[in-house]
Amino acid sequence: MAVLVVVDANFMTIPAQFNIDMFLEAERILERQPEFILLSSVLDEIEALGEGKGLTNRRIFGIARRLAERCTVIESPFPELPVDLQLLMYATSIKGILATNDRELRASARKQGIPVLYLRAKKHLSLEGLIE
Repeated sequence: MAVLVVVDANFMTIPAQFNIDMFLEAERILERQPEFILLSSVLDEIEALGEGKGLTNRRIFGIARRLAERCTVIESPFPELPVDLQLLMYATSIKGILATNDRELRASARKQGIPVLYLRAKKHLSLEGLIE
């Protein structure tokens, strides 16, 4: 049975920035097949950042956009809310894992009991919290 992983935009940049296969690493850490879920609002962020200034950002977010094709993209059920709140609410509603490197978002998830998948020491993924 697949475990649901709700992905933040900054998490999608890991392969381009740190040469880590987030899909294989997540499977190793979670010890089961992950299904990566990308909210449409996060995909919008990735696309906007990929069109911004700076060759490096365009490259990083271009790679993130291509990786998004390996995720299940869904319309956010909470489009009126800020993206971070959408991620927290959606991860809670599906009893999923939140994948992010944002410190504040990780702290909020911890307070709400949401497991968090994140990059540790720029070398590998790590999991905070318990999964069901």
